[in-house]
Amino acid sequence: MKKCILSIGIVVLIIALLLFGVFFGFNLGFINIEPLQDGISLGLDLVGGSEITYEAVVPEGISDSELKQSMEAVQTMLRQRLNSMGYTEASVVLSGDRGVNVSIPNVSNPEQALQMLGSTAIIEFRDYTGKAIITGEDIESATAAYMPTGDAGVYEYIVSLKLTPEGQAKFRDGTRNVASLSDEDKRWVSIVLDEEVISSPMVSAEYASTGIDTDSPIIQLGDGTDVEYATYLAGIINSGSLPFKLQDTKLQAVGASLGERSLETGITAGIIGIILVMIFMIVVYRIPGVIADLALVLYIALFLLVMSAMRLNLSLPGIAGIILTIGMAVDANVVIYERIREELISGKTLRSAVDAGFKRAITAILDSNITTMIAGFVLLWKGTGTILGFAKTLLIGVVLSMICMLIVPRAILRSFAGLRKYKPFMYGLPRKGVSPETLNRRIGFVSKGKIVAIISILLCITAVVSLILLPFGVNLFNLDIDFAGGVVLEYDIGQTVTSDISAQVSDMVADKTGVRPSAVVRAGDKGTIVNIRIQELTTEQRDSIGTGLMELYGADRVRMESSNFVSASVGRDITKAAFITSIVAAVLILVYITVRFEIRSGLAAVICLLHDLMVMLSCYVIFRIQLNMNFIAAALTIIGYSINATIVVFDRIRENVKRTGGHEDFAAVVDRSITQTLRRSLGTTVTTMLPIIFLLILGVDSLRNFALPIMVGVISGCYSSVCVAGPLWNLLKGKKNAVKVR
Repeated sequence: MKKCILSIGIVVLIIALLLFGVFFGFNLGFINIEPLQDGISLGLDLVGGSEITYEAVVPEGISDSELKQSMEAVQTMLRQRLNSMGYTEASVVLSGDRGVNVSIPNVSNPEQALQMLGSTAIIEFRDYTGKAIITGEDIESATAAYMPTGDAGVYEYIVSLKLTPEGQAKFRDGTRNVASLSDEDKRWVSIVLDEEVISSPMVSAEYASTGIDTDSPIIQLGDGTDVEYATYLAGIINSGSLPFKLQDTKLQAVGASLGERSLETGITAGIIGIILVMIFMIVVYRIPGVIADLALVLYIALFLLVMSAMRLNLSLPGIAGIILTIGMAVDANVVIYERIREELISGKTLRSAVDAGFKRAITAILDSNITTMIAGFVLLWKGTGTILGFAKTLLIGVVLSMICMLIVPRAILRSFAGLRKYKPFMYGLPRKGVSPETLNRRIGFVSKGKIVAIISILLCITAVVSLILLPFGVNLFNLDIDFAGGVVLEYDIGQTVTSDISAQVSDMVADKTGVRPSAVVRAGDKGTIVNIRIQELTTEQRDSIGTGLMELYGADRVRMESSNFVSASVGRDITKAAFITSIVAAVLILVYITVRFEIRSGLAAVICLLHDLMVMLSCYVIFRIQLNMNFIAAALTIIGYSINATIVVFDRIRENVKRTGGHEDFAAVVDRSITQTLRRSLGTTVTTMLPIIFLLILGVDSLRNFALPIMVGVISGCYSSVCVAGPLWNLLKGKKNAVKVR
């Protein structure tokens, strides 16, 4: 008993230390880990903000080395502009050869930020002929100020320039030439930014002989200019002109209030789901369940600490990924405890059952987690933005779960095995006991293959038909702008969106932009959010829609919830990436299973993967869920989960084939193996589903749209691993009575 208490005490102490590090951080000299709230940066979908993707319009003939240097210069200049605009927490990341992603948390006006950042900022002082007197290269620095100007001494915002010595000389000579002109209407200097005239101050004739000899000319911005524009203008002048024009290809903006609700509901759903998983483990497995819960808490604490140490960015898909990995982490213990239960039923002692259970479960756990990691690495390879964060959380979760769920439960269970008192009920067995013949019981899954095939065809037919019709121009999917391109704007107008309001908004948008929206619908739990879908618009047109809504319903009531813009070219790229990702993941998994088992089992597993993906796609069609970038994360999650469940069944088939020396009818082996792993399949489905169900119940729309397809995929994964995978392997094997497996 002392050994049991000591082992549990050590685990509890480690958990306490890890949790202390999570919430308060620690510094050991060679390693410094900040508290969780400082170490993990929240994604824009959780705190609100904007993510902008630009593509450089590169002139022809530029070399690869010149392009690389120019893009690095673009990155530096954009960072300087963001700092000058006060967005010090923003990030700028290069993407590919010509792309750059800008993330700005807590930005109040994404359209304004988009316009300001993307300007090339080529500034010139020109005379009436258009000849440049000075350019940005002649300006040493710029400062925003508020001061009296003109004879009346009216205060206004200006930008004061500091010229280089060469610039001062050019400015003096240029203004002298202008002041000497006989035509008074031509005695002015235009200040031009990106071919747009900011102001055109007059030059007095008194400077005809001397010119304006100063190293500090000012740019008058006129009435109505605010400090933000003056600061912005000074900032981009200081950062210099971009080497080429940037074209915005994608904009995603989330209001702060929507981000807060997403974070709250995501955390709440996760906590409730974890508590229910822990209760489930105790009810089903008793003492091993308590030990599994200890290991689960240890896993969560270690996971959060690693995330903080790595300073990962946490987004909505990231939260879903964490919750999913928790369910999959428990799966390792479910597999182990089911094996221990079988060993106890066969009559072994507790210590022998624990050792045999871990030994026989390890191959299934390793195989299933490796295949999940394959999907994660493919996501890491092709993913961007929030999907990249999802891949990282998935991979970290898989690795840590194998460490925590294999080492800790085994150490504690071995100490319990040393106790003299052993009660089967406390280890998940019924009070009346279980007959050893139960282990050889089998359900005729193979014989029901035709029924299963009909059910599977019915489940998949919606997706298959939808995919077949696509090349013929018939689209049954609700494609979001990630795939189709376009603009989707969501504003909370503070009142219920009726059909009359939808029509009114549609007319306003058409009046402001000249383009009638394809759809204006009600959204949100309270029905006060207006969702506007429209084709590609300019930045000014998108900004005018928000202004128009404020004019209609009051500036104090209208609040931007989200703004998404994706160009058609980016939509095509995302579609291509989704297709390549799925194919690569399926091929790699096929290769791995072929190596570990044999080619026909690999084909059966891949067919099951396609089956589950088709079921999930049918869910998208039937429930009209928007098909967006999160689909890639959901699809690869289901690939990982489905193959995880299938591997456990295949591993048991391989074990039973070896036990019989390959002489037993293979169909009988398949039936018995599926029956033996049925409790595990159902148990894992329950533990994975519990957190996802609460994401579906409590989550905001974006979380629900992510959780529902995954929930359908998890159910389909359980169904395919139990009813499809084994019988399909038997069918592909043909008429032979035995099959060689590795």
